[in-house]
Amino acid sequence: MNDAIAKLMIATCFVDGSSPASERELILRIMDVLQIDEKKQQELFKEAENLEDIEDFVEWCQSSILKIAEKNDAGWNAISILFMALVAMADYKIDSSESHFIRAIAKELKVNIESLVLT
Repeated sequence: MNDAIAKLMIATCFVDGSSPASERELILRIMDVLQIDEKKQQELFKEAENLEDIEDFVEWCQSSILKIAEKNDAGWNAISILFMALVAMADYKIDSSESHFIRAIAKELKVNIESLVLT
């Protein structure tokens, strides 16, 4: 489960075509809390660096989305989206591609984010 959440955070970081240091640093801190070892962290970042557009990121995250959804736990679903939003905000702005990506994943996980202000 922790790897699935990490993948969603990393995809959020890269989906706008950049990967700001502030977003990467936040992801690394959260992955440490989630007890994801350094080798796995590096592997996930390397995979994300080869993806190009939002469709690639959604496809890359599909197994993670399914893994989280199979747990059938609204709390885990919401936490996943929360971590994605935290990553998107780490550079003090939410890019439109980050917003679209978060909305797409929230829809898949049945997390109602309509009351949030995402541009």
